[in-house]
Amino acid sequence: MENNKQEFFDFLDVRKEEVLNEVKELSEDGRNDESNIAKAKANIYDIAKAFYGAAEKVAAPDGIVENFKSKFGNMANQWRTALEKAKEHDDSYKVLIEEAKLSAVTEIMEKL
Repeated sequence: MENNKQEFFDFLDVRKEEVLNEVKELSEDGRNDESNIAKAKANIYDIAKAFYGAAEKVAAPDGIVENFKSKFGNMANQWRTALEKAKEHDDSYKVLIEEAKLSAVTEIMEKL
């Protein structure tokens, strides 16, 4: 499992770095709203690491991934709810932020 954990964390680190490079480019182009949306996405990779670490503390070694998926999935459901509320209120900026977060969630869940 340790090798899989390292591979997963490496994936998270690489994806975060790629998104942060995008943040920098957007910011340099004066596209601050888009930069802030990308920052929200970048944060999800750190959140995933924290949830994985929490899963390691409470689950048996063979149950870590399932615990992570369950807890992280619950958090993603909160973001889905926020997305729906943003749509109801025609808050296009918030919609874009929540969609960016959920895009990262999809990548992360597919990696496991």
